Amino acid sequence: MKRRALLRARTAGFAAGLVCAAIWTGHPSHAAVNADGTEIPDAKSTPAVEEQPPEYKNWIEFAFGGTTVDGDRAQFEQAHRIPGDQVFGGISDLHFEQTIGKDVEFKLDGHAIFDTNDYGLLMELTKAKLGYVQVGYNEFRTWYDGNAGYFRPNGQWFSPPFPEMHIDRGEAWIELGLRAPDLPEITVRYTHEFRDGQKDSTMWGDTNLTGTGVTRKIAPAFRNIDETRDIFTFDLSHTMANTDVLLGMRYEHDENDYSLNMIRGAGQLPPLVAPPGQQRFVTQHQNDDIDLFSGHAIAVTRFDDSFWFTAGYSYTTLQNDLAGSRLPGTTFDAAFGEPVPTLSSRDHAFINLAGLAEVDQHVFNANVFWMPSKDFDIVGGFRYTHETRDSNSVFLAVEPEANEAPFTANNPEGGFHLGPGEPAAGFRSSDYDRFAESVEMRYAGWADWLFYARAEWEEEWGSVNETHTDEEVPLDKDTNFLGQKYSVGMNWYPLMNLNFSGQYYHKIASYGDDIRTATFPRLLNQDWNQDDVNVRITFRPKIPVGALSLVTRYDFLRTAIDGQWAAPADGILLNEIQTGVITKHVMSESINWSPQPRFYLQGNVSLVLDQTDTPASSINFDPHVGPTVVNFRNDYWTVTATAGYIINDKTDVHADYSFFRANDYFNNSGAAVPYGLGATEHVASATLTRQLTPQVRLQLRYTFYDYTDETYGGHNNYMAHSFLSTMQFRF
Repeated sequence: MKRRALLRARTAGFAAGLVCAAIWTGHPSHAAVNADGTEIPDAKSTPAVEEQPPEYKNWIEFAFGGTTVDGDRAQFEQAHRIPGDQVFGGISDLHFEQTIGKDVEFKLDGHAIFDTNDYGLLMELTKAKLGYVQVGYNEFRTWYDGNAGYFRPNGQWFSPPFPEMHIDRGEAWIELGLRAPDLPEITVRYTHEFRDGQKDSTMWGDTNLTGTGVTRKIAPAFRNIDETRDIFTFDLSHTMANTDVLLGMRYEHDENDYSLNMIRGAGQLPPLVAPPGQQRFVTQHQNDDIDLFSGHAIAVTRFDDSFWFTAGYSYTTLQNDLAGSRLPGTTFDAAFGEPVPTLSSRDHAFINLAGLAEVDQHVFNANVFWMPSKDFDIVGGFRYTHETRDSNSVFLAVEPEANEAPFTANNPEGGFHLGPGEPAAGFRSSDYDRFAESVEMRYAGWADWLFYARAEWEEEWGSVNETHTDEEVPLDKDTNFLGQKYSVGMNWYPLMNLNFSGQYYHKIASYGDDIRTATFPRLLNQDWNQDDVNVRITFRPKIPVGALSLVTRYDFLRTAIDGQWAAPADGILLNEIQTGVITKHVMSESINWSPQPRFYLQGNVSLVLDQTDTPASSINFDPHVGPTVVNFRNDYWTVTATAGYIINDKTDVHADYSFFRANDYFNNSGAAVPYGLGATEHVASATLTRQLTPQVRLQLRYTFYDYTDETYGGHNNYMAHSFLSTMQFRF
């Protein structure tokens, strides 16, 4: 109403001005003049004051767009998080703020894009020297491609049950904050979070339709997900003299309903195989009902500006009531007892899973900051954690049994059926003590130099007791862990337009088990040794045209992994050997150039060389023609480029281009499922922005996408176009 009234007033004023101008030009002037006819200035007149443009604090932005996709639409949606072959639009951005009275402020922010399931709303009411109330809601969608593996020798590939899947994530909350002078700051918040939908899983199913009869896990699988989480938090902070005190509590209740769905013997149906075939559908359900409570207390004491001490304690307890089942069937979510003519002898199942898991954790930490001089400071920290975990479960184990006469279509000769459930149980108890220490020093006493060093240590001692129905000997072991990391680095500024930075760290992680009793072979000891060197050079040379900035980076990382296995039940202790070496080089160059104030160019090139070597790559299992586990390569390079030009004070254009290439696909189909990404992607976009009026801005954007894939036999390829227009109104 105020805006309409203002518009009416402006219109009336403009009309009155036109009327006055017409009268002025239609009648002779009565102002005083000199002898030469020039007007004598009015003594009462004042110099004209330039009108300042109004400040528009509020706005609403509308968006409208769409996409077209040729190829794997689900892969496009997963990669770029926008729907394919769809028109969408709505309010992309909304902001409104208004002062109510003298000391109350109202704020509203939000967006709502239909057909992308992207919504958001935030409302806040704040009263100065008292507090605030905040209410909000957010929801967004992520897409997933249901495609699974591809077997190159015979081109075997399975279309997923749900090619395009998505999960909707969201939260709604209300928060109250007390912010009154001389009183503690208190914040109370309730949040409801959810996650619902379907996504692909890498727990692929198997098939022997490989041309050679060899079984490979390449059949698509997916998960159904339904999560809800309710969180209550209370936080209080207050300053007393030179000490800040923070107290907080959190209660959380989670309810999760998951299912993993996979196909076994995928595609193995008549007439490719003898009736009734071998394809069956497996569904594994998991239900969690979780209650978590935690509390913490933190104190920060400033003895002076050069010496601070921080101490904290937290306690967390968690309890999970779990349930679940795993059943094969002729369809997903088959009921127990339904006949499965294609059942295999290795289709293990279980029903009526019921269990309880409990976690208790105590954490104490202390930190000291000391600055003995203006150029030297030290930070030291200590943390102690005690954690206990206890879990137990019971279920009915259901094993396949051979069919007996009389034989029917649902009870075929040579087939299997699920037998009666046998009671089974599992139990695990663990107890851990962890210590962590750190110290960091920085020195800036030399002109143009900064040196720093940091050392971190972590120790853990624990015990584990574990019993399963199918293990004759329970697992009884003590565990230990030692972690160390030592870092040194420097920054050097030799010139105003040139600086160097470098860092080196050495990291050690040693895991060990002292096994007293166990049934199956176990990893007894494992050591990770990691060395990293990285440097960066930033240079802004003076050039004849414009401004130029160059940033060069290089990072070298090497990790060596040693391991030792044991078979306690057989009294076998193997020698420790090196099981893997990971070598990684990362090189990049960034360029920013502005030839003139209206024009800028940006570019970035990066190359990653990542190689994992393992002695397992030299092991061949007959009759395979190559190793099952191969040396793994993860090399790729990317190029990005950006250009922008300001045509005038109302119009500018912007262009982007990105390129990605990975050539790591290695075809060892004869021994295993081939891994390693082989893919190329191009993305190019152009954007035009035009300020139509001081209050209205229009933006148009077009984007082209092209993706080709080798690992999945081209089934993930796509070419796409997208268009988006936005119009913002400020008021």
